[in-house]
Amino acid sequence: MMKMKIFRYNVVIRKEDKHYIADVPTLGISDFGGTLEAAKKNIKGAIECHIEGLMKTHTAIPRPDTDDYYISTTEIHIPSTAQFA
Repeated sequence: MMKMKIFRYNVVIRKEDKHYIADVPTLGISDFGGTLEAAKKNIKGAIECHIEGLMKTHTAIPRPDTDDYYISTTEIHIPSTAQFA
């Protein structure tokens, strides 16, 4: 039986319309789901698939994230006539 390690990657989840978008900044990947739980499940599968692909191509796997990770919001002033995408 192959010995396994546990890697931890930070996931940032945001709601867009009716979906939840899950991003993994360290790996540069994302996935989504119709619910928060679905997004969490899907991104876990995406991470596993991404790591497997890196291993198959003998590409270095990014180091797992540390607990020193902070997410914040900030406010800026822009003209009220600005057009959003």
